Amino acid sequence: MPDPGLRLDPVDALDGSRSLTAAGEDLAARRDSAGAEIAAATAASPWGRDEYGQSFERQYHPVEQQVLDAWRQIAAHVAGLGEAVAISVRDNLAADAAAAGRVHRSRS
Repeated sequence: MPDPGLRLDPVDALDGSRSLTAAGEDLAARRDSAGAEIAAATAASPWGRDEYGQSFERQYHPVEQQVLDAWRQIAAHVAGLGEAVAISVRDNLAADAAAAGRVHRSRS
């Protein structure tokens, strides 16, 4: 039966934290560059300005905006996960140190 205790390798967890933060930042940078290119390209109504093009545009732009907004939110969330992991590691290490200190004092 596996040990039910939690094992935390702080070095690995902090490395993962930095990777998550970097991934979120990379997603945000890609959103800012590629997303801006998409918005700029579609602002010119490449599908035409006739009745069909206007109909397409009315349907397309709200969805485009939702995708670009979601892209930004996902990037922020992923970066935030990295920050949350780092905080959790620090909090867990502090809690372990405090508990070890209490155990040591109780045995003295």
